[in-house]
Amino acid sequence: MKDIQAFIFDMDGLLLDTEGVYKRSWTEAARLLGFDLSDEIYLLLIGITVADAEIRLVEVFGSQFPIDEFRKDAKSRYEAIVETEGIPLKPGVREMLEWARQQNIPCAVATSTVSGEARDRLAKHDILKEFRGLVGGEMVSKGKPNPDIFLSAARLLGIDPTLCLVFEDAHSGVRAARAANMPVLLIPDMLPSTPEIEQLATHVSKSLVDARIWLAEKYL
Repeated sequence: MKDIQAFIFDMDGLLLDTEGVYKRSWTEAARLLGFDLSDEIYLLLIGITVADAEIRLVEVFGSQFPIDEFRKDAKSRYEAIVETEGIPLKPGVREMLEWARQQNIPCAVATSTVSGEARDRLAKHDILKEFRGLVGGEMVSKGKPNPDIFLSAARLLGIDPTLCLVFEDAHSGVRAARAANMPVLLIPDMLPSTPEIEQLATHVSKSLVDARIWLAEKYL
């Protein structure tokens, strides 16, 4: 790990505790349309773009699923929750970013969320300034588990992909990082890890707090 020269972070479920907000808004929007977006189905939507998630919902529920109506209601419900409750940072985010700064390790974000919204969310927590680059889901032709988004982030940083450590919570993100030939640190969120996905990961931590401790030991 001593040859790692940059960190690339996923955002939803890794930096920001957004998955619960998405789940509440999407589940209720589907319920009002007469569809049961169960926990099992929701787990299929984690770590991919909204557009890909909508495609998957139509695949699961069938062509009769009113995707346009669902999209509108789910978005309004999501925005209402964010407006009243906000989106909290995941534990250890500020400490990890401060440690990276002290070690002169440049950081970037690679998220399935569209770039403008991602920048707004990070700016509200005053941490956008900690990142030298950000790649949103609309900036690549193929989302995770394809490697494009992580490769784009490495190019923004000007660092060889193999020297960039990816931080991910989702299986699709771990697969994308490995497809990009990047080491990846898995921090599971709503989607539990599996033996298969843990084999792909360089290391598995319970939180960014634990990840920072592990990295500090590796860098010393």
